[in-house]
Amino acid sequence: MKIYKYLHPESIRYEIEQSLRRLQTDYIDLYQTHWQESTTPIEDTMAELTKLKDEGKIRAIGVSNATVEQMKRYGAIDSDQEKYNMLHRKIEEQGNLDYCYENKIAVLAYSPLSQGLLTGKISPDRKYNEGDLRRNNPLFTPENINKVNSMLKEFEPIAEKHEVSVAQLVCAWTFNRKGITHLLCGARNRRQVIENAGAGSVQLSREDIDTINSIYSKYFEQ
Repeated sequence: MKIYKYLHPESIRYEIEQSLRRLQTDYIDLYQTHWQESTTPIEDTMAELTKLKDEGKIRAIGVSNATVEQMKRYGAIDSDQEKYNMLHRKIEEQGNLDYCYENKIAVLAYSPLSQGLLTGKISPDRKYNEGDLRRNNPLFTPENINKVNSMLKEFEPIAEKHEVSVAQLVCAWTFNRKGITHLLCGARNRRQVIENAGAGSVQLSREDIDTINSIYSKYFEQ
């Protein structure tokens, strides 16, 4: 089965109506275009989203996996959801963070732990099943896993000072980045949900952040 990106107004209205029916609700708090496409003018997409907002069917409009230029064409959006973590900082280079900060647009960072790599719990000899997105990802080569784990090992004294795990420390660092307003952390069980939430209470000092940045630079900015 082929899946297409499609943001035509007619499709958007159909999908929102189906979602409201399935969720048995009158409105959705945040509705985002998840992947951008080139066959439908952004202005047409936004016009329909604005109508839905005016009708009270959605409360806020967001985008995901978008460039700054695309966000400018959307106009008055409320959020931008992007992949962002210590190892994937493309939106810093693209200017998303600065643009969203300057325009008071929320930034929802997904994959803040880089599919588990930044937890320090993945060993270099781990094997991935067919269909696992990590299977052919260069970040998950034994060499890179060793490098990441060595970096995370140097984070341990800071994590111990705050009485948190290394994963919580990494999330706290990510949340402290200028422009980031939310972290979307994956979890497989209740314990992981509680641990992820605990990162929100970590208060990093300027010295902590500078030390983490210095350690990171030693491994990934040479």
